[in-house]
Amino acid sequence: MANTIIAPSAAGITSFFTRKYITGQNHEYRLDFAAIGNGILAGAVSITAGCADVEPWAALVIGIIGSFVYSFACLLLEKLEVDDPVEATQVHGFSGFWGCIALGLFHTEKGLLYGGGGKLLGANALGCLCIAVWTASISFLYFYTLNKLGVLRLSVSDELLGGDVHYFAPIKFQGKVSEYTKGLALTRLNTSHLKSPTVIPKDPLDDILDDGNAPNAEATPNILKPNATKLAQVTNGNAEG
Repeated sequence: MANTIIAPSAAGITSFFTRKYITGQNHEYRLDFAAIGNGILAGAVSITAGCADVEPWAALVIGIIGSFVYSFACLLLEKLEVDDPVEATQVHGFSGFWGCIALGLFHTEKGLLYGGGGKLLGANALGCLCIAVWTASISFLYFYTLNKLGVLRLSVSDELLGGDVHYFAPIKFQGKVSEYTKGLALTRLNTSHLKSPTVIPKDPLDDILDDGNAPNAEATPNILKPNATKLAQVTNGNAEG
């Protein structure tokens, strides 16, 4: 129990102070709280293999190194332009591999650092390699088949709106893509699909904020109409009061 608390705690704190400097991301944030969550997960994954077979001081070291493995994995996948927004590969893949290697080093009886030789370390390294090859092979066949069937990705317009809107929201995409881009955090992958630079029109909701007038219903994209109507009612109600 102690090891499963020590390692995630160490990884979370380390990621909090170091991740933005390693990856170059979130420099605008004074405190990178987002790094704590995945840092804790990276530490938990790192200690999973050896939680019952390493000493507490080793759990601390494993957690700290797991944080750096996670952060550098984020940097690597960004360089490779791999789109993993929740950083699942960095947390569960890279940190998981480190956890298996760490067990071969810190095992209190069979670990390399305890004079147990390199048998456990070699076995775990081979296991990691087998897992990587198996996973990559199955994933390639799966995604290659989906790509050939034309069902791997959403349409460009649905990607811009987001998967949640496509699958769950009672909203249909109508009009031009540019009408929907204001306020959306478009990634490099999204914007690369546009043939020409996106021109962001004046948001009809701005009229409400400027002078309290309701926007022209015909000029308002469907996705904005419910909010525009509600905001206009609130504005008019305050003006009457």
